[in-house]
Amino acid sequence: MGTIFADFLEKAVGIVWNFPVIGLCLFTGLFFSLRFGFIQLRAFPHAIALLRGRYDDPSEKGHITHFQALMAALSGTIGLGNIAGVAIAIAIGGPGAVLWMWIVGFFGMATKFVECTLGTYYRDEDPVTGEVRGGPMYYITKGLGPRFKPMAFFYATCIMFGAFGAGGMFQSNQAANALETYFGVSPWVTGLALALCVALVIIGGIKRIGQVASKIVPTMCIIYVLGSVYICLLNITLWPVVLKIILHDAFTGTAAAGGLIGAVIIAGVRRAVFSNEAGLGSASIAHAAVKTNYPIREGIVAAMGPFIDTIVVCSATATVIILSGNFGTEMYRNTSAKTITFENTQVERTIVGPGWTVSSDKIPKLSNKLHRHIDGKFVLAYDGKSAETSALTERIILSEDTEAIAFSSYRSEGAGEFELRVWNKKNQKLATFPIVEKDLTFFLPVGDRAPLMTMTGSKPGQWERVFINIHPRFMSWIEENAELSELRIEFRAITPGQTWLVDRIQPVKKMNGIGLTIASFDRFFKGFGTYFISFAVVMFAFSTMITWSYYGEVGATFAFSKKSIPIFRWAFIALIFVGSITTLNTVMNFTDLMIGLMVIPNTIAILLLSGKVAGLSKDYFSKLKSGKIKPFK
Repeated sequence: MGTIFADFLEKAVGIVWNFPVIGLCLFTGLFFSLRFGFIQLRAFPHAIALLRGRYDDPSEKGHITHFQALMAALSGTIGLGNIAGVAIAIAIGGPGAVLWMWIVGFFGMATKFVECTLGTYYRDEDPVTGEVRGGPMYYITKGLGPRFKPMAFFYATCIMFGAFGAGGMFQSNQAANALETYFGVSPWVTGLALALCVALVIIGGIKRIGQVASKIVPTMCIIYVLGSVYICLLNITLWPVVLKIILHDAFTGTAAAGGLIGAVIIAGVRRAVFSNEAGLGSASIAHAAVKTNYPIREGIVAAMGPFIDTIVVCSATATVIILSGNFGTEMYRNTSAKTITFENTQVERTIVGPGWTVSSDKIPKLSNKLHRHIDGKFVLAYDGKSAETSALTERIILSEDTEAIAFSSYRSEGAGEFELRVWNKKNQKLATFPIVEKDLTFFLPVGDRAPLMTMTGSKPGQWERVFINIHPRFMSWIEENAELSELRIEFRAITPGQTWLVDRIQPVKKMNGIGLTIASFDRFFKGFGTYFISFAVVMFAFSTMITWSYYGEVGATFAFSKKSIPIFRWAFIALIFVGSITTLNTVMNFTDLMIGLMVIPNTIAILLLSGKVAGLSKDYFSKLKSGKIKPFK
């Protein structure tokens, strides 16, 4: 049943997150940027003044200041979307996805300006308690009329479930993953602790959320960004290489899943929208609680969100990941305590035949300066002259989380033939692969056609990481067959004609999400990623959860009634725990589906209501220019 549900989610996400939704996100950002004269640039200085509190009037209606509203909204955006989401974008779409994140972030500033202006203008005030609520469901019904109420109800339902996914399950999943990987904390312990802490805060409503977020978010952001900037300064000479990789990959898609540029764009836009929420309308719920009589002000402040979130924080993460070289075929971590290298020839237990040596002569340079295909000055080398000769490595020990055996390979141009053989502990041959450019699969004996291993192709003339991917079924046999836990790789030259260099042989597991980011920071500062990033993950996850709980609460209130708030809160708290013990793919697909569905009604609404924002904008800026609106402080 679980597999069926996971497959359904994956297919649904593929349908929703296709070019119609991608197009809506990009079109609205571009349209609003042009219509409002690139408000994201024009009003930037005024946004800084608003955030400094120069226009704060305590007599105006609302609950929180401009700064607290932005921090509350940012606590829902800055977090694992920036730390883990960027890593996921690079893992799926390659470094080129970063450029599309920047594009969406820049134009998304204008989208956020419109959303949060409308959210504040059409907010609803309780005549008894004075409590204000706003968001897309309110500006859809109040701005477009009662006939659009089904669309508002649809949005309210989506954001309620989106809160369960993006705000609860994904956050606890990645926090639990980080603490388990690096500190051995059981996922259920992390999930339970986060659920209890969130419960203590969300009972206090938006005022408590704004207060907590205004303390957590700025501090964590400053430390995180400073650490990233310092790494960038240490590697400033490699910045042109980083930009070249991003730009090249953005338009070629060579590192994307499937090798298609569409995968690059979809990965970048999806993760950018997940990160800064421009197009979702969710941030307008937090901004609607601000103390102001001028809705346009909150739109100006809100436009800073995508800038801080995507242009600053996401760029910091992306740059560190790319500088570390952890992209493409390097997004793997060693699952063993040992990597087979050839630096100390006296202790190596590799058995070499004629034509094979451990050599440091004439090793070709790496085509990519950021990838570490070789670990030193020595490699295992075949001279290209002998036939029917091989080199047999020492034993490689597999662990339960091993997904593949990776090795670095360089073959010269020529007509020689090579093959690779895999042997077990009892010297029984398990698989044989000819070394060719296309990927290959080795199947089990006839009668059970499940794949045992696959191997990626290898092109001559360049250093590459080649992978012997091990089927999960094979790994499940290890418990019953101890001889399968230790494998040896035989590199065999069948006919001469090409030289062949091999290095850095290790069992590996692909990194994704938070693990990729942590490993990238640790590449430069050992322990910074493991300790600070893990701590930051928990804090960002916590701040995001408390904000998204409020978003979902507003959606539940609109869709049903205020009586549904306790039910929603308890469900939200329970799903925080569920997310911590659920697989990442299932959580991400559920989250992406809800977010994609939110984009559709929201972008349609803000496009239809853009005329109202134009009128409010013209009135506000004319008063500001004439001096009728002056700083309060």
